[in-house]
Amino acid sequence: MSSWLDRVKATSPRRTSDPAKPWLKLLRDVVRAIRADNCLGLAAQLAFYFLLSLFPALLFLVALIGYLPVENAMAELLSALSAVAPHEFVLLVRDQLDDLARGGWAGFLTLGIMGAFWSSSTAMVAIIDALNRAYDVAEWRPWWKRRIVAIVLTVALATFTAISLAMILIGPSVANRVARWFGVAPVMTSLWPIARWSAMIFCVVFGVDLVYHFAPNRKARWSWLTPGSVIATALWILSSFAFKLYVRSFGHFNITYGAISGVIVVLLWLYVSGLAILIGAELNSVLADATSRQRVS
Repeated sequence: MSSWLDRVKATSPRRTSDPAKPWLKLLRDVVRAIRADNCLGLAAQLAFYFLLSLFPALLFLVALIGYLPVENAMAELLSALSAVAPHEFVLLVRDQLDDLARGGWAGFLTLGIMGAFWSSSTAMVAIIDALNRAYDVAEWRPWWKRRIVAIVLTVALATFTAISLAMILIGPSVANRVARWFGVAPVMTSLWPIARWSAMIFCVVFGVDLVYHFAPNRKARWSWLTPGSVIATALWILSSFAFKLYVRSFGHFNITYGAISGVIVVLLWLYVSGLAILIGAELNSVLADATSRQRVS
């Protein structure tokens, strides 16, 4: 953390004894970058593409759940999802999962999954364009190369999703079995929820890092943990809880939007999620510029 602060200090006009000044400068630079790159508008574009890719992603999820030896797997998944996502989003996902589960498995395992990855990668292409804007780089890669990058990143994120899903559905039984072998079942019972959510948060941070590193058209040194990925994940979790509380306590979307109120809530939550990703990218971009100016000087 101190190295990030040093980068900001190095770009200040003069050193100051006030430790808050570098952080305030960093905050101002990030806010300026967000306004200059129109991140609010780009987040709206991402929300639209996220919504379009939701059904194909659920298609893959249903196929994956079919291979897990867990009873009531979908109920467990929806219960974990409801901890973060708004109630309307959980209802939409539940209805789609029920429809897909009644449709049979043959199509899911052949062209259905391939089509799901192709459609879901469209949202990743939108992220690539948005991150190019955030990092202030021009896109010269041909369309097919961008699509390949998008598909590979989609597969990588799907892998992390599968790991997180396995931790939600299979993890408790495996942890209890291992705990009984070592005679520490009571300790594991109390520690497992913390370990599970910590591992899932790490998967999210690492997945965001992958996107920040490989999606934009730039060359950068790989880092296992960047400030932007940590801030993006933290903002996504906090904003999701805040938005969920707002919808539950103050939001009356059904009065304004009627039958489509659920879709509006889902779009707003996806908008908040996309904005969190862009803010993290802008933070990384500002710090990268600070590092470049420090090297030049």
